[in-house]
Amino acid sequence: MEEIARAAAMSKKTVYSFFPAKRAIFSALISFVELYPEGALVAKNAASRADLTHHLQTIVERAQLHVEMTRLVIAEARHSPELAAVFRERAIRQGQRFFTEAVRAFQTSHNQNVSKDVEDIAAMLFGAIVGDLHLRALLGERPLSRNKLQKHIDNALRLILPNG
Repeated sequence: MEEIARAAAMSKKTVYSFFPAKRAIFSALISFVELYPEGALVAKNAASRADLTHHLQTIVERAQLHVEMTRLVIAEARHSPELAAVFRERAIRQGQRFFTEAVRAFQTSHNQNVSKDVEDIAAMLFGAIVGDLHLRALLGERPLSRNKLQKHIDNALRLILPNG
């Protein structure tokens, strides 16, 4: 709370008048920060591999914010498990829904039967790309260059969605 008060240039008492507990601050932060602002509307436009790649890049661009929020959740989850539940719904599940819609649109546009396992396919693709990047950031490693990131995305798409 001291750090928040200092960053906001106000006293801790004033911060507490707006946010009586850490949970309130965290919930407000998660509600304010939209990790996937395009949502399902943009994801439904994933007609080509290039569109799907664009959606993956959108997710990757938000990875640093996601990592910072994950660090906060990890630090507080033991004391406030409800924070982890809020984060899981607003950040993790929102990203999964966003990407599931993109994969579904991609399969539909390529006249593929939309797999009944589209959520699993999207989760594997999401994990193959974001999981490694997230771990790198959590451990303080340098991010991939733009070229390596593009290759990483292309390889994941080829492995998980070979048709299209």
